[in-house]
Amino acid sequence: MKVLLPVFGALVVSLGAVAHAATDDGLSEQIRQLKSEALDLNRDLTLLERELLYASPQTSIFVSVDVGTPIRLVDINLTIDGEHVGYHFYSDQEFEALTKGGIQRLYTGNLTSGRHVLEATITGYDPQGKDYQKTTTHTFTKGAGRKMLEMQVVDDLNNQQHKFEFREWNQQ
Repeated sequence: MKVLLPVFGALVVSLGAVAHAATDDGLSEQIRQLKSEALDLNRDLTLLERELLYASPQTSIFVSVDVGTPIRLVDINLTIDGEHVGYHFYSDQEFEALTKGGIQRLYTGNLTSGRHVLEATITGYDPQGKDYQKTTTHTFTKGAGRKMLEMQVVDDLNNQQHKFEFREWNQQ
């Protein structure tokens, strides 16, 4: 019995060491998993930061009019996806600059990638001096880079009002 007691003691000590090693191994595995998750999270945050800093969610909307148009543009109201994003009232000098080939930036902002709906309401005077208001919508898709849209207000002399044409550019 005295011989068995030290053997049993040694067995208990070695089982304790095995159990402790198993606990250490389990703890080591948990630590390895946490390190791996932390590295994955850091990678995701770095990619998100890079996308926010360097990819451009910027979208710009410009307006131009026909050179020498007999129709007077008074103001433009813009919404994107139902949210009001801009308004501009044109002074005589500003409108004259547009009729001489100028182009004006109406909106610059950040939009997510995907499909968007632009709505523009234009108030103006026809060649006879009558007030009118016309609304147009244009659906466009925004990619990862910059998006530029030009809304061209062109004469529709048959109807004595403006009509709209849109041009789009993507910049990567």
